[in-house]
Amino acid sequence: MTKQYGFKFFALPASGFFGKSMMNKVRFIINFLLAVGHWIKFILQNKFKAVIVSGGFSSLVPLLGAIMLNKPFFILEQNCIPGRVTKYFARYACETYLAFPLAISLKGNFYYVGNPLRQALANQAQKKVQESRHNQLEPLTVLILGGSLGARALNFAAAELANKYPEIKFIIQTGKRDYGLIKEKIQWENCRLIDFTLTPEKNYSEATLAITRAGGMVLSELLAFGIPSIIVPFPYATDRHQQANAQFFANEGVSIILNQDHLHELEAVFKNLIMDKERLKTMRENAARLAKYNANEVIAQRISKCLAN
Repeated sequence: MTKQYGFKFFALPASGFFGKSMMNKVRFIINFLLAVGHWIKFILQNKFKAVIVSGGFSSLVPLLGAIMLNKPFFILEQNCIPGRVTKYFARYACETYLAFPLAISLKGNFYYVGNPLRQALANQAQKKVQESRHNQLEPLTVLILGGSLGARALNFAAAELANKYPEIKFIIQTGKRDYGLIKEKIQWENCRLIDFTLTPEKNYSEATLAITRAGGMVLSELLAFGIPSIIVPFPYATDRHQQANAQFFANEGVSIILNQDHLHELEAVFKNLIMDKERLKTMRENAARLAKYNANEVIAQRISKCLAN
């Protein structure tokens, strides 16, 4: 067991199954069996009252362990289309906490509370939203987010956009793989490239518009900072959950959806949006309206209340 950021941390081997190749499915079985062994050893050495899982394949073994030991468990769901863990086990969970409203109906005790955010990020976000009520956050700064690993199609489109608009500042999170490749394509000094960061609030504080994938956490962070967005959902995401996340944001007037097979239209969508100051203002206000800054506290209070009963 290792300790990081003030928390004890114990890693279990895990890998995905659904939507994976046969080799990766075999890897899932091997990791699953290894994780069961590690988890049994862990729970014999440590006493716990409950299990909190965040969904995904990495949650399966701890969740099954909680069921076998008759321990209460809680689920955090980050997407509008729930993952398999939430679909199969939410009905047995004490409570399931949602980052966004579900796009499908499930049995269980669900509470729409938002995604838990780091306190430093939430504080910085609220500060920016307050400032934006007194000014238009000019000049325009565009933040491009392709996820933690980057998104090559999005990176190329962003580099092209930055080259065509040298008067606009761009921040592109490329991912480690594409950093050098995109750096060679940038023609002007209006663009700052980063491969990855553990302190995204620094970039969010500067941004007035985002072009992004539709992962649950990054969308929650954009909401917190009141940043309008053009969303390009990852087309191969499991169960098309990124498309559902993007649709929720579009329905709420926070974002514009641009599917990846129409990425050649990005410049036109971008140009129309940045010229429409009133629409940007409305999108910013809608984002701030939907933002939830105290999910951590709400979840902790609800779990404490459940365990006290």
